[in-house]
Amino acid sequence: MKALIVKPLKRNSVELADMPKPVPSERQVLLETLCVGIDGTDREINEGVYGAPPECSDFLVLGHEALTRINAVGSGVQGFSPGDLVVPTVRRSCCENCLNCRKGEVSMCLTGNYYEHGIYKLHGFASEYALCDSDFLVKIPSELENVAVLLEPLSVAEKAILQGFKIQQRMIWEPKRALVLGAGSLGLLVAMLLRLRGLEVYSIATQPKDSLKANIVNNIGGTYVNTAETPLRALSVKFDLIVEATGNVGVAIESLPLLAVNGVFCFLGVYREKEVCQDFGKVLTGMVLGNRLMFGSVSSDKVHFESGVRDLFEIQRRYGSVVERLITEKLGVDDFRRAFLPGQTTIKAVVCFKS
Repeated sequence: MKALIVKPLKRNSVELADMPKPVPSERQVLLETLCVGIDGTDREINEGVYGAPPECSDFLVLGHEALTRINAVGSGVQGFSPGDLVVPTVRRSCCENCLNCRKGEVSMCLTGNYYEHGIYKLHGFASEYALCDSDFLVKIPSELENVAVLLEPLSVAEKAILQGFKIQQRMIWEPKRALVLGAGSLGLLVAMLLRLRGLEVYSIATQPKDSLKANIVNNIGGTYVNTAETPLRALSVKFDLIVEATGNVGVAIESLPLLAVNGVFCFLGVYREKEVCQDFGKVLTGMVLGNRLMFGSVSSDKVHFESGVRDLFEIQRRYGSVVERLITEKLGVDDFRRAFLPGQTTIKAVVCFKS
């Protein structure tokens, strides 16, 4: 079978390779991959920034955003049948004594002893066939087949927003306005979820106001800000909730003064620059005097995937095909390299294993 593989920590090693078709064990299902989304994590693994292969392997199969169909099930699998459309979750616990992992909160693992499909010590789903434990599959209704490849990034957005609102139960809090930094697929999905929750949403990016990203934000009733024309410091409003989805240190620091009193700031990016805020004491003082709060959120759990399925239906009901518009490039598996080219202006590139 064909598979997209990399040699982790080796720059630009992604290639299409032949591998044996796997065989499911008692509790596993054999998945037939329909398509995988390629995101910043996949590109950074290919750039050699991070990633780790499974034990006894010198390569890693990519693909943590996947839409699949069950091809076969192990003898001990219940609740799933060949032909079911499913999305596999990403993170798996391998620690024995972590309270969060025992309660199903693998994304909140205390020890760091976890694996992640297509990222860290577990092969991903960017192959014609793949294996997954049946406990980590989410069934997909046929009505969502065209957008379900986006369920994994949507689940990350679901977790972040859920946690933000839970954290704010520390006080009486009625948020009115939110700022989403970044209008990639994750940032746009965050904006959609916040609109579902009734917030006035501003989304910022660097593309023109007649771009596809701007059009999507406008279609969901949000306000798009092109920071090439209107820098963040020029905004005259404050925000009860800010979600940072660019991974850019400068953008994150510049937006901090826009957080309202009693506001909450969620970081979803991984910040690799060495840029430093020279006046961090002022930032900390503002956090204290304004009862403001900052937190980070990474990965997601099965419950967040399930919430995403429900919200995909609601987004479609309110805004039509807006989620499908995020998929701006569908590539055949032999044309996969286009998804890894630098300077991509697409929102979401998808590699299709089945036409």
